[in-house]
Amino acid sequence: MLRKKALNRIYLTTLVLFIMLISFTFDYLSEEKNTKLQEIEYVANLNTTHIYLLNEDNYLVKVDILLNKKDVVETAREILNNLSVNNKKYNNLKGIIPSNTKINDIKYENNIITVDFSSDLLKVNSYLEEKVIESIVYSLLEIEGVRNVIIKINGENLETLEKSNKKLPILLNETFGINKTYDIKSLKDTKKVVLYYVFNNEDNDYFVPVTKYLNSKDDKVKIIIDSLQGNYFSNTNLSSYLNKKTNINFTLDEDILTFTFESLNEENLESVTYSLASSVFDSMDVTKVIFEVDNKIVDVRTKS
Repeated sequence: MLRKKALNRIYLTTLVLFIMLISFTFDYLSEEKNTKLQEIEYVANLNTTHIYLLNEDNYLVKVDILLNKKDVVETAREILNNLSVNNKKYNNLKGIIPSNTKINDIKYENNIITVDFSSDLLKVNSYLEEKVIESIVYSLLEIEGVRNVIIKINGENLETLEKSNKKLPILLNETFGINKTYDIKSLKDTKKVVLYYVFNNEDNDYFVPVTKYLNSKDDKVKIIIDSLQGNYFSNTNLSSYLNKKTNINFTLDEDILTFTFESLNEENLESVTYSLASSVFDSMDVTKVIFEVDNKIVDVRTKS
């Protein structure tokens, strides 16, 4: 009798422990599942975009950032906040909009985003005045659907920069240029190309678009190759992984450009293809760039 009662107690105890274990496991798995779902939801609510911050040589550098998924107006506001001089997230790179600048209003309509700033926007040194506009315009153009930018100061269109007296178009886009340099000696054979150089910051590579105006009878592809094979730009910290000794041929078939290399360092392949393709896309009416090494396709890039 006692043995039977003891066995019953053991059975009941074991059953309770088993039920508790099952309950605990279920709760743990449910909690883990909810945590993972929250993590997935958090990642799903993030967007990668680019902004343009100033380096120590006063070049605007293309930087990747993560933003919460929002509508165009709120995304623009978050981007502009990241362009403030108060942004100190990146060593040796900084925002360019003066800290006292207020955003009076932002509107988005027909692929045009209009931002109304306070007059503090242009309270910068004369050599940075145009950089402020470039940084704002190119950063906002990274937003999907935005094709043009209008900048206002206290409700009035910004048509002239105060210190340089430079005239600005009402609609600002890529044609305005960024990190502009001029090598113009006459009005003949003038060309404009955009060159993507590399800026190394604490062992991290960033890309720097440079809008170059020059006199040349060469086609734009050759200008791009020759410029990037210079391996450096003036006396700055900008460089290129495209070696001078690298033999490059190219063919243009309508809107598809193919680069053919005899050999290419695989370690620098990503940087070389990105630099060349981005330079081509921003300079020419090309929609696809194909890269071949030893008659094998190693990369294909499409204009976004």
